[in-house]
Amino acid sequence: MPFARWSAAPALGAVLLTLAAGSLSGQRIKLPTSLKHLVEAAKQDSNDAAAHFNVALAFWNEKRWDDAKAALSTALSIEPQFASAHLALAYLPYAQRPRLFAEQSERRVPDEWKPAIEEADRRYRQAFLLDPLCDLRITGAAVPTTSLALGPGAGFIVEFFFDYLQGFKALLEGDYEKAYVGFQRVVNLIDGERHPKRIAPSLHWWRGMAAAHSGRWDAAEWDLERLLDADREREEDEAIEIFPLQTNEYRYVLAVFKHRAGKLDEARQLYQEALEQNVGLYMANAQLARIHEVAGEWDLAIRERQAAVNANPGDPSLLYDLGLTYARGGRWIDAELALTQALDGNGRDTRILYYLGTVRSELGKPAEARQVFERFVTLAPSRYANQVADAKRRLDALR
Repeated sequence: MPFARWSAAPALGAVLLTLAAGSLSGQRIKLPTSLKHLVEAAKQDSNDAAAHFNVALAFWNEKRWDDAKAALSTALSIEPQFASAHLALAYLPYAQRPRLFAEQSERRVPDEWKPAIEEADRRYRQAFLLDPLCDLRITGAAVPTTSLALGPGAGFIVEFFFDYLQGFKALLEGDYEKAYVGFQRVVNLIDGERHPKRIAPSLHWWRGMAAAHSGRWDAAEWDLERLLDADREREEDEAIEIFPLQTNEYRYVLAVFKHRAGKLDEARQLYQEALEQNVGLYMANAQLARIHEVAGEWDLAIRERQAAVNANPGDPSLLYDLGLTYARGGRWIDAELALTQALDGNGRDTRILYYLGTVRSELGKPAEARQVFERFVTLAPSRYANQVADAKRRLDALR
């Protein structure tokens, strides 16, 4: 049986985020149960990043900002690559202080809030590097829709306010098809396909996101390519942007879009160009590793995984990824070492235990395998029920 990666990313169904419709101010997050029940669920599944994220959303509704931040930080301590948690932390200061967006646009941010803005910018960029297709709906719970839609760089879009705003609202509600249609209507009104410079950077970014989320890869690539060109030409002090990506990061996002569209040669070239510009852009290494894994090029995949670890040694989840690549390539001894190091770095990510038990079984270490499988069964979140059942079957076979 091939060693297949088990994906347990929180954003794939366990996260409860939806938004109440209708308000143009920061919207309230709809949750299917009470704060009390979500807190209790997180206590029972204390190693579930998604459970802590859901608690953070409930605290967010109650404007308990410190508690929301603590819960999001806990989620990230379990799964450092949880993009939605990074994005929520990026928007948290703007939910806490709604006028902060306008203050930033008008260059009058109080000194005591400047560190929060710097941290928010870092979190935003991190979210999109981890997953350029991360869930955008938390944005609508943070700040007035009109402020974001008509923020710096929007300029002429005021003339087409209704279409732009409707597209933006749909984007924040997770209706990416409707969002794309709204943004496309604005592009058509300004004849933007023939005159790309008429399209503001904000429209390129949001339409590109809507296009990507709805599988319109050619349109998504077009917007990112134009955005990348415009970003190269722009003077740094020309305008303040809220949550800007840097030029090289736009290149990386474009590479991901091409990757998702199956244009692997183009994606590979862009990832490599991004790394030439910034050797610390470890997610480009991770993406290159995925390309090599699909092709069965295990030595190259391992090289990229190791480069990602070297670039960001403080993230144990990269060691976890390295261990899985070693295992899928049949290098069991190296896999055991990497997964053991990952577990030492983050004992709350129970996925590591599951795979470490599997690797030790392959190495003919039944006692050691049994030990980690038993630990996994005890500590794993309830949403890992299928893996727990498999671990129990493996334990029976090891007795």
